[in-house]
Amino acid sequence: MNTEQFRLNSYPSTTALRLRQLRVSMIAVISFLFAPFAFADEVITLKTRPGVSQSLLLWEPHASNPETVILLIPGGSGNIGLSLKDGQATAERPHLFLGQREVLLQEKMAVVVMNAPSDQEDLTQDIRISSKHVADMQVVVQEVQRRFPKARLVIMAHSRGTISAAYLSQSLGDQVSALVLLSGLYQAYLPGPKMPSSGPGLSKIDLSSLKIPTLLVHHAKDACPVSPISDFLPILLPKIVVDGIANNDKVAPCGPGSNHWFTGKENAVGQEIINWISGKPWKPSLP
Repeated sequence: MNTEQFRLNSYPSTTALRLRQLRVSMIAVISFLFAPFAFADEVITLKTRPGVSQSLLLWEPHASNPETVILLIPGGSGNIGLSLKDGQATAERPHLFLGQREVLLQEKMAVVVMNAPSDQEDLTQDIRISSKHVADMQVVVQEVQRRFPKARLVIMAHSRGTISAAYLSQSLGDQVSALVLLSGLYQAYLPGPKMPSSGPGLSKIDLSSLKIPTLLVHHAKDACPVSPISDFLPILLPKIVVDGIANNDKVAPCGPGSNHWFTGKENAVGQEIINWISGKPWKPSLP
């Protein structure tokens, strides 16, 4: 073999090189398209009062310029235990909206979950109606509006969180586009041995006077002592009534696994709420 033949056999032709490059490029594109994506939620920490911080969880993925931002206010203590673990933001304590995440993360929306402020381990009813708590939440709304200035704000709350949501909506007026209250505490209840959360509830607020679209969602067999269906039925606002079997006696009537949390129907409830928020047909009752 002469020198010229060696050179020709040792180096691929221009066509072969181009084919090889094209093959490598196609493999890279396919790998990119089918690689698993890990979206990390963002923890936002705000200074609301001297020595006090307020943390939020911004769910990912979300629209960069959403038409709607849903601010979620959990019930119970309000402390969902936000933290960062291996670079991922997590809520260590359960709340209703975790079971609705897949439904609530819509294409043209962003979702923010509010935690309790750093100086409150338990957001009692009295704290939730206080001027300090309202001031903290107003800072939260300002941050949401700064990030998403063109989006409308929808406040969505569960159980004891409905108190926070209503008082916040009252203070913000037309800055709130819509309000959704799930398993609301509509009346005042005195302390008692089986009373999970005593206080005024929403008895001091006329919800219809808020003058914003408001949706109430309740389970017909909610056994939580502070949110019986009898308190919900007389209110003349748009409603979704969820039905089903009564709670098992072994289940805490106000906690996870109960009708108070719409257990087993979280996604169905969430979808009807999204329909209502989006102006689509929605069902006033869910069997």
